[in-house]
Amino acid sequence: MDISMDPAELQVIAPCLGKRFSGINASMIAVMPELTRHIRIAAMGFHIPEGIPRIRFRQFWRHCRRGPWRIWHARRNIDMLAGLVLRHLLRFKLILVFTSAAQRRHSWITRFYYRHMDGLIATTSKAASFLYREAVVVRHGVDATVFFPPEDRAAAWAKRGLPGRQGIGVFGRIRPRKGTEEFVQAIIQVLPRRPEWTVVVVGQTTEEFRPFELRLRGMLKEAGLEHRVHFTGFLKDSAEIPAWYRSLRVVVCPSRVEGFGLSCLEAMASGCPVVATSTGAWPEVITEGQDGYVVPCRDVNALADAILRITEDPPRISEMGQRAKEKISSHYRIEDEARGIFDVYWRLLDGYERKT
Repeated sequence: MDISMDPAELQVIAPCLGKRFSGINASMIAVMPELTRHIRIAAMGFHIPEGIPRIRFRQFWRHCRRGPWRIWHARRNIDMLAGLVLRHLLRFKLILVFTSAAQRRHSWITRFYYRHMDGLIATTSKAASFLYREAVVVRHGVDATVFFPPEDRAAAWAKRGLPGRQGIGVFGRIRPRKGTEEFVQAIIQVLPRRPEWTVVVVGQTTEEFRPFELRLRGMLKEAGLEHRVHFTGFLKDSAEIPAWYRSLRVVVCPSRVEGFGLSCLEAMASGCPVVATSTGAWPEVITEGQDGYVVPCRDVNALADAILRITEDPPRISEMGQRAKEKISSHYRIEDEARGIFDVYWRLLDGYERKT
């Protein structure tokens, strides 16, 4: 077992049964270390990095089939289904919790599953409004020991060895849903008017979307801008992502749809003002003109105009970045997220223990 405690003493299982890595994985991994300060918790499933408490399914089956009530914290349909089977068919003493970040009406199967959960958590008020049961709103937070501004951003950028004096970044997998095409179309308008700026696309492309990336590169080449846009590709070391935030001056979050969107929080915690589309939690996080701008999804011209506005006055960028950092430090701390989740766990555990 990849944790130091006795597996029989676990109080919370965080299943991660989806085979594809996504923002759901990233948000769970981000809060797990802080949650371990409050409760005995371990993850189980796929894409669990070193340093995160982990239990194998065989160990879970052996050590957790009997004993006290435990929390099963689901974040996907498959996690909820597994929890229902374990509890109702296999008689595991599991208290079922589901976290929803979706800002849309759920499918009938998701509604069926979450109606059988003991507790619901929503990451935003808007996400809670799409649930047909009461949910506790617990906003995602950022670990300030991981995401923070650099001492000298110009020096951090210079070490990258890229052209230009300042960088604009976009984070996430390269695919249509992430708004990568709208971003490329926008910067084709922006870069000719901002000769000192270079664009960095931080994220990988899966084989499914390789033709999509090649088409975007072709658009940049046709515009004569391919040398001013750097694609990092897959980053093996997770520490490279915070380092990229510290190298950039501005971050763009152009997604067509998001559940929450941690990249906005991570950028702001790193002292970068953000241009984001009106999806996920971003309209709730950003104060227009103070620490960033929000534009309609899929609106290339509005995206380009906002990037031009935010890059036209370098001293103002620094002021906006400072306000962004202060907002995340006061309202979106990872400690607050962990405490909110723990409060839900403890209320449910206490209730079941009283019943038995």
